[in-house]
Amino acid sequence: MTLGTSPHPGFRGAPGFHRAGLVAAALAVGGFSGAQAQSADGTEAAELYDPIAIHLYWRQDPTTTMLIDWQTLEGQERDTVIQYRPTGTAEEWATQTGDTRPFPHSDRTIHRVELSGLEPGTTYDFRFGEDSVEYKLRTMPATAERPVRVVFGGDTLHHQQHMERVNREAMRYDPEFYVWGGDLAYADANPERVHLWYDWYESMKKSMITPEGRVIPAVVGIGNHEVQQYYYFRHEDYEPTDEFRESIASFFFGLFDWPGQPGYDVLDFGDYMSIVMLDTDHANPIEGEQTEWLEQVLAERQDVPHLFPVYHVPGYPSHNVYGDQVNVRVRDVWMPLFEKFGVRVAFENHDHTYKRTHPIRGEQLHPAGIVYIGDGAWGVVHRPVHDPEETWFLKRAEPVRHFILATLHGAHHHFLMVDEYGNVIDEYPEAPTLRWSREEVQGN
Repeated sequence: MTLGTSPHPGFRGAPGFHRAGLVAAALAVGGFSGAQAQSADGTEAAELYDPIAIHLYWRQDPTTTMLIDWQTLEGQERDTVIQYRPTGTAEEWATQTGDTRPFPHSDRTIHRVELSGLEPGTTYDFRFGEDSVEYKLRTMPATAERPVRVVFGGDTLHHQQHMERVNREAMRYDPEFYVWGGDLAYADANPERVHLWYDWYESMKKSMITPEGRVIPAVVGIGNHEVQQYYYFRHEDYEPTDEFRESIASFFFGLFDWPGQPGYDVLDFGDYMSIVMLDTDHANPIEGEQTEWLEQVLAERQDVPHLFPVYHVPGYPSHNVYGDQVNVRVRDVWMPLFEKFGVRVAFENHDHTYKRTHPIRGEQLHPAGIVYIGDGAWGVVHRPVHDPEETWFLKRAEPVRHFILATLHGAHHHFLMVDEYGNVIDEYPEAPTLRWSREEVQGN
């Protein structure tokens, strides 16, 4: 790989990199403004309806469906309807209706419509009625015969400017969607902190729509800051019921239809990728029903080439204590299943750092082991890291906000780690560095 010069000062470079070349090759992102859009009859966008918040994601087949959430304020009367058609065609607009639900602890209303019967790998225009701004969505491809790009991370919002800066850098790579493994708005399920969710949705609206108007989907999981008191075991009256889980994580279960109850689920993308979203003791115990479900899910997907567990608290922390009870349970209960059923890479969060482990199997370094990547520093204040030279499981660790760009092509995968300024800080597998002597160069 030939890498160019980073436009940002202070880039140190990762092993195997000459400098942040893929940044130079990435797509420019200027952001989409509804004020620049027009309706089909040329009506200026200033006259068009534009929701205050939009969120795209899935609860079923991502190659043929799309779930569209948007929000209205108190007193805004809108039908819950989406009109859509393939981009670049003169087809009549198809219409799909949905339902509404209250935004928890708020006077906002959530409108939700699921589109189905879509074509894989296809871009569609959609709008919220004839008088609205038009946006675009793209279904996932049915196969990974061509490269598929997905962005992973977590711990998204301490400050809006940080979240939006990382969002915009990730957008330069034109990803299919984002995956965030918990700690989203840091509202702690506290009704008095509902404004943090408003900020979170505002940041998505401002920085996750392409200049052409394509809204990037975001798949989310649960973290400790989605739950009152952070962990289920701190509630003496805990019950493993939908009602109790919603009572301690009202925003998470009220805002998102996936993973939904009980707080963990799996999304399958054709036969090439499965994302297994887990709950590290927040609304559900690691042990018991969740692990029984996990074993079955992994067993049924052990032939999927890209089988990615995503969860919040890391088994191999780069900042927090290695012997913490939740970290230990992740290692003792889940990781033997990851190893048994062929997981190659897992995504961890929570520590507000960047880390990549050595390949690990049986809690030892092993060339055929699993690599654990992440530790959740998307839009948060980062923390000090353990020294990789003195920490047996760490290959790399840095206190830096970042995202992880996964590129999947057939059975092959590649992960590029990029900081908030567009600098490449790591990659896995690492690209080989070729060194030629002067005599060899002259001889050729």
